[in-house]
Amino acid sequence: MLIQVNRDNQVDEREAPTELVEGIVEKRLGRILEKVSAIEVHVGHTKTSRTDQPEMRCSVEVRPLNLGPVAASAEGVGTEAVVRSACDKVLHAYDKVIGKQNARASA
Repeated sequence: MLIQVNRDNQVDEREAPTELVEGIVEKRLGRILEKVSAIEVHVGHTKTSRTDQPEMRCSVEVRPLNLGPVAASAEGVGTEAVVRSACDKVLHAYDKVIGKQNARASA
């Protein structure tokens, strides 16, 4: 299973270290890692902030086996917070898709 981390040109390695992002993704999405073929994470700035920490946006896309991709995104301050939030949102969306698939299969 592949976890691909992408950053826009305004985000450097110090702001969103690949190891940190991969660690959060593995921890938050641990229960579905065996059920997906790939996970793609994109971290970028949304706009400059007046505080020390700029506002960030994180998009997470998971590709479940035998299904179409499921994606979600989150915005906020701080890399860890937006990655965690986006992972939680994509996990909820994944559960919803799987629930619909199971309902169709049993009907």
